[in-house]
Amino acid sequence: MSIKAVLIDLGDTLAYIDEEEIESYRRSLLKVMQKHGYQGSLEGFATEFDHVIRNSMKGEVSNLHEFWGVLVKTLGIQADEGSMFEELEDIRRIHSPGLFKLFNGALTVLTDLLKKYRLALVSNCAIGTAENIEYLNLTPFFECIVLSYEVGSRKPAKPIYLEALRCLSMKGSDCIFVADEISDLEGARDLGMKTFLVRQGKYTTHEAKDVNFKPDYECTHIAEVSNFL
Repeated sequence: MSIKAVLIDLGDTLAYIDEEEIESYRRSLLKVMQKHGYQGSLEGFATEFDHVIRNSMKGEVSNLHEFWGVLVKTLGIQADEGSMFEELEDIRRIHSPGLFKLFNGALTVLTDLLKKYRLALVSNCAIGTAENIEYLNLTPFFECIVLSYEVGSRKPAKPIYLEALRCLSMKGSDCIFVADEISDLEGARDLGMKTFLVRQGKYTTHEAKDVNFKPDYECTHIAEVSNFL
């Protein structure tokens, strides 16, 4: 296999969301919203918050100030943006370092891969995730980091892959894509990349065109990737 670079996903591939921390984060945000007039439940707030998060993945907001503005408008809150947004940002800064946790073995795999390949991180993620990547100490492993909210494109759409290939100055046939979702790999294969499915998340078939997709390689945990590459 003539592979020069490994492109790899973040969420549910290298790292996962800490459910206790995200729940605490939502509750803290809710308290601020309630102080400024929001009367909905935690469940209702969580639904709207997650919706705005997903939309931010596509680059619909360009910064966190805009993100909070969209969320507040969605919730129907009218308040002084300056003080309220400062409160929300303070909460985000407190919780952000603990929102993601690395899977066991993720750093070992990246260390092994870096000895043999050029690496790129390519992730569908919400605005602000660049900070989480820094907290996880992942930045030194990657020659380029391509995040959906920064390029305005989500996998499996082609632009986000093409941006990674442009950054690496490589063709799709030079690369393999490692991810936990089939849809990510479908988009990668369309551009000539080899594919590696890590079946460890709960979204393996989410948005997949072919739930019976056959990757070039497959394992059940990120720690096993080094056994194949």
